[in-house]
Amino acid sequence: MSFLKYEDVLIQVAGESVFANKASIKVSAPVEPVRLFDGSIHRYAPTEAARGTLSFSHYLTGSIASFLDVTGVSEASVAGSFGGLTFSKAYLTSLAFSVKPYSPILINSEFDIYGSFSSSVSSSYREDLFKPNQKYSHAIKSFVAGLPSNINHTLNFDYSMQANRNPVFLAGETIPTRVTKEDTNINMSVVGNNIGTNINPGGAEANLTCSIYDVNDSTSALQHFYCSGRITQQELNVNQEGYLNGNISVTQAYQ
Repeated sequence: MSFLKYEDVLIQVAGESVFANKASIKVSAPVEPVRLFDGSIHRYAPTEAARGTLSFSHYLTGSIASFLDVTGVSEASVAGSFGGLTFSKAYLTSLAFSVKPYSPILINSEFDIYGSFSSSVSSSYREDLFKPNQKYSHAIKSFVAGLPSNINHTLNFDYSMQANRNPVFLAGETIPTRVTKEDTNINMSVVGNNIGTNINPGGAEANLTCSIYDVNDSTSALQHFYCSGRITQQELNVNQEGYLNGNISVTQAYQ
């Protein structure tokens, strides 16, 4: 088989094709050597179950797919494929993106994968993913609302959601019978011209809304992302060639 081009490596998750900008899949099987009394190596023993990781970044072309909503997905696994390799036990762990001036917005997602892959690497292609006049998420019209009143200029902001996944194994099994979804957290950091009022122990309340728009359409947002929690960190920075910038960090423990 010859090398496959980007256009021929299709990613599918939960039955939907993903228009990925870049993607990777990897598998790790941690081991440690078991040594005899004379120091010789008897064998290599696994220290934990083999686990794969699927990560990819993509532009928003509409509302975010339900299987990428960290706060909305359940403990259930999803199936998918990557360049012909198929898998059936994937669990979403994170979603993150950054908004910077005059830059497209890429959504970064990551899944944990348990169990084996089937089939082999092969070419797959969907022409409709490359159709013209496609919508693309971009910073030029996107914004964040709900900032402290004295932050009236925003330079950039980062947004992330993470879920702690814990595999549960039965005795003698190498594939988990269940992968729990436990602590889920939302984090934001915003760089602007100020830092708001000084925070007290326990942080200050914040209710932020990120509105992501298509580069050519400001009438309706592709997606809204929310972070309603506490301001836990404030920071001021300046250098000899720039301006004074403020940075606030907001965290939300999601139930």
